[in-house]
Amino acid sequence: MTYKPYTLKDVYDASAQEKFKVISTFAGGGGSSTGYRLAGGKVLVINEFVEEAQKTYAENYPETVILPGDIKELTGENFLDAAGVYEGEIDILDGSPPCSAFSVAGKLSHNVHEEERIDLFGNVTVEKVAGKHSDGWGQTKNYSDGKMVENIEDLFFEFLRVANDIKPKVIVAENVKGLTIGEAKEYFNKILNEFGNIGYEVCAQVLDSRYFGVSQTRTRVIFIGVRHDVMAKLGLNFMTISQIFPKPDADVIPVKDVMIDLVYDPEEVKYLTDKFTNTAYWKYTGSKMPIDPDKVLTGADYHPKGHHFNLKRVSQYQPSPTITAMGSADTTAGAFHWTEPRKLTLGELKRIMSLPDDFKLTGKWNQKAERCGRMVPPRMMERIASAIYTNVLEKYNG
Repeated sequence: MTYKPYTLKDVYDASAQEKFKVISTFAGGGGSSTGYRLAGGKVLVINEFVEEAQKTYAENYPETVILPGDIKELTGENFLDAAGVYEGEIDILDGSPPCSAFSVAGKLSHNVHEEERIDLFGNVTVEKVAGKHSDGWGQTKNYSDGKMVENIEDLFFEFLRVANDIKPKVIVAENVKGLTIGEAKEYFNKILNEFGNIGYEVCAQVLDSRYFGVSQTRTRVIFIGVRHDVMAKLGLNFMTISQIFPKPDADVIPVKDVMIDLVYDPEEVKYLTDKFTNTAYWKYTGSKMPIDPDKVLTGADYHPKGHHFNLKRVSQYQPSPTITAMGSADTTAGAFHWTEPRKLTLGELKRIMSLPDDFKLTGKWNQKAERCGRMVPPRMMERIASAIYTNVLEKYNG
């Protein structure tokens, strides 16, 4: 499996095919939208709450209509009018409702425990996770530009409310894997039931981006809901809907393979080195972690009291650990360089997230890094969208 860097021109060239029409909610800076475009889709309208994310999106895709603000204040009619289409005509409605209350990647270094995982090939492993899912439920979510949204766990149902108005042929939603674990399962089951209530058969699978052309271990639960009349026409049922999902690769891409020919800014490297080497993360933990490891290292294994669980030293011989919104900042715990005492540059983050090399990020440095950490990897979404087009939309629309 190889990785080929690409540019926004490649994205626009692919999108010019206009194979299918997309509306995207909780669009962030445009990660999932980039994936839909790479698969040949045209993104007509997006909604995004965070102003800096809106700016990033507009910098890269100025032709797309942006509906700003809280989705709770929008209706499906708002989206349809902005897109210039009627109810039922949109091919894909996409959404990534905020998910930190259910995340296992972003928790603090307390309540560390082990949970069993089964990967895409049926292999069972035991993984250390930190935090308790319910700690964040009903809490406000703060963003780097000062905006916040309350009770983020109800936003999935706001997304489905809008879906019921738009009635797309297919609904695609992305969320953290923590949604399927432990006490969060009740919430997960409510989501599945609501898909049925609005007229969709749904299948949810946990996918890991490292098996879909991305040099990063990033596990997400992907929901694909197909409208009942589309299911009937194609002869699909609840037993066969899982066949819509893309097939995973057998091989993964190591970090070193995505860094080939990457151009570095010496001032950015110095800035990140100066920042990180003055943190407790480096002093007490990072400085004790071996250089150029053959596997990803976890800070808790090197801190004298087992702290800094979320500090990860990247191995250039493996996919990167998960890039998180907070963990990508210049002085926080998160992924840091395999040989140098610094956090990852924006160029490195973009390659690991599978973004175009010339993708524009707006705001201050930490806001730019946060945008990367919150995105859906485009190459993964390209694979999902291509599978949906081949297995559903091409057959139904043809």
